[in-house]
Amino acid sequence: MRTLLSLSLFLFFVSACSSSKRLTTGEFNPSDTDPSDIIDKLPMYSDDELRAMEGRGRAIISEPGNSDRITIDFKTNREKSLLTIRNRIGIKGGKMLVDQDSILIYDRLEKHARKISIYDGRITSLNELASVNFLDLINFRIETAEVTDVQEDQNSYKLRLTNGAEAYIDKESSRIWQVLQKRDSPLPYSKIFYEGYGELQGYIFPRKITIFSSDGESKVAFLVQSLDVNPSKLDLTIDIPEHIVIERL
Repeated sequence: MRTLLSLSLFLFFVSACSSSKRLTTGEFNPSDTDPSDIIDKLPMYSDDELRAMEGRGRAIISEPGNSDRITIDFKTNREKSLLTIRNRIGIKGGKMLVDQDSILIYDRLEKHARKISIYDGRITSLNELASVNFLDLINFRIETAEVTDVQEDQNSYKLRLTNGAEAYIDKESSRIWQVLQKRDSPLPYSKIFYEGYGELQGYIFPRKITIFSSDGESKVAFLVQSLDVNPSKLDLTIDIPEHIVIERL
């Protein structure tokens, strides 16, 4: 059965249980803590434990000269993510199908379809959010072998990874609260903030995710409103009318 979270309850939970934008001294020092001791405490789930999910959330888009609020229905497994976009009055405006290296965008209202690389930057206002597999976004995973360096300050551990990214883990809760990509990363996002962790159907997930564009000028804050873990059926396809030609960019 789908577990529903009202937005008001969600906001109460975040304000009561989460410290958004945690303060750091900026003075991280080398740590003797074994990476495995940190990672073993993180709420990360294997492919067998967490195969797929579907749900709904509210996205708040902020970019230079524009801001918007939309609703996103999402379905995702380890290979693909399907996002259905609704505007403020509930009208479906389009779908986005994300696989390992591309995004298929179908605009139902404008009646056109495009397929782009996930690395194509600011093609859409949601490109930061859509550039990451939703299952991996909600349950960010780190392997011990990926960690090249461990540093710490009073409140957090900072793990530097083999791809140049940095993951920040709160010492008290053992939860990831920030992921930073290296400056020259080809990905269209620069950092992710995680907030409002809570238990849902026996799993621990963040209920608010804020992802920033590669230039830091734009961001999408995603609030999870409902979530169903490991649904029995998951249709990850877009029904595009035959007369619409998919434009490849």
